[in-house]
Amino acid sequence: MEILILGAGQVGTELSELLTNDGHNITIVDTDADRLQKASSHIDLKTVEGNASYPKVLEQADIKNIDVAVAMMESDEVNIIACQMIKLLNKDTKTMARIRTYEYLKGKGKQIVEGEQGIDVIISPEELITAQICRLIENPGATQIMDFANGKVSMVSVKAKEGAPITGHKVAELRQHIPKVDTRIAAIYREDKVIAPKGDDIVETGDEVFFITESRDIKKVISELRMKEIASKTIMIAGGGRIGRRLAESLEGKFDLKIIELNKDRCIYLSEKLGSSLVLNGDSSDSALLEEENIEKTDFFCSVTNDDEANVMSSMLAKKMGAKKSLSLVNKNAYLDLISKEQIDITINPSEITIGSILENLSDESQLKTYSFKRKGEAVELIATSRNGYPGVVGKQIDQIELPKGCVIGAIFSENAIKIAHHDTKINENDHLITFIADKKNLEEVTDIICS
Repeated sequence: MEILILGAGQVGTELSELLTNDGHNITIVDTDADRLQKASSHIDLKTVEGNASYPKVLEQADIKNIDVAVAMMESDEVNIIACQMIKLLNKDTKTMARIRTYEYLKGKGKQIVEGEQGIDVIISPEELITAQICRLIENPGATQIMDFANGKVSMVSVKAKEGAPITGHKVAELRQHIPKVDTRIAAIYREDKVIAPKGDDIVETGDEVFFITESRDIKKVISELRMKEIASKTIMIAGGGRIGRRLAESLEGKFDLKIIELNKDRCIYLSEKLGSSLVLNGDSSDSALLEEENIEKTDFFCSVTNDDEANVMSSMLAKKMGAKKSLSLVNKNAYLDLISKEQIDITINPSEITIGSILENLSDESQLKTYSFKRKGEAVELIATSRNGYPGVVGKQIDQIELPKGCVIGAIFSENAIKIAHHDTKINENDHLITFIADKKNLEEVTDIICS
């Protein structure tokens, strides 16, 4: 596939590398020659220097032969204009754009942006991140939740806690503990090593366990790995930017909310826009302020500013001072490698979420959902098909299918029926297979096996 990426920032560069590794031909456009040189030094791609909304620059990028264009520039307006220009030059090019401004995502603003000569797919990182954080707050103990089958099936990451019912016991015993809930442990991460668990494997304290179950049963399974989790009542949000505001709007009326924002004018704006939230002007890494606001009685502390360093420091401080759970937005991979779960309970990588959404919309008709996690893994929803007389996995039992190491079929969804996959589960034509892939390099091979 011929793919054009507009913007050589962190997301644009990471996306280029992933797509190049998947065999796509990539062209990247940016006004910054240094960024382009840095990208091309370790990725095999074509670069074009210039303003991505200019027709001449798009023609240099060979827009007539581009299948998909992804606008990832800092300015929403430039992304919008670039996509409109692309549609004028080649109406068959599929356009995607990252749009952050709230006014472009609702009402007439959205109608204009999504017009016939506009953007085919809008990617709103703020909306995606807000939805993810809300899900984690609603399901205490989970560190990541990935929804499949129209929200009916979920893959959930949980850190096994000492003293929990299943900790120290065999994986096979999980179903015995909760016989009325069908679930499967798809993978265990132990000291950064992935284990494709068998029934005799023991769940150890500190293991990061990925399980699959019907979405309605998430809390029941978590209780086996974490014991009974107390629902959050008090939430403190550090940062009143786009994400902070949307998060507050989503949570108001359900929780006791406080927002800490450094910019005084932004505080006034938030006070006018929000209802019951208490808006505080100050520095979220100020221990005196946190102490004054009873951080030790805070159930969930979310640091969602645009500054990685500020997010990490304030989340670590809040956790140290007594906040029961802490969450931090972290873009830089170097920071993610340094942070331990003891310092910060949950880290969310906005770049990973954005790229995951783009990849999902790039996928062919056999891939319905795609999530990236831990920078290496993938969780995908694939449709089992037989083509050209070759049955592939159709008609086989799970234990008859040979997948690459670290790849597990966890659940099957068909005609509104959900089945958790076990060794003797049989696969039928057009079943949706929820599949865990420890190393995304194996995604193409797994897709070929299931969607032959």
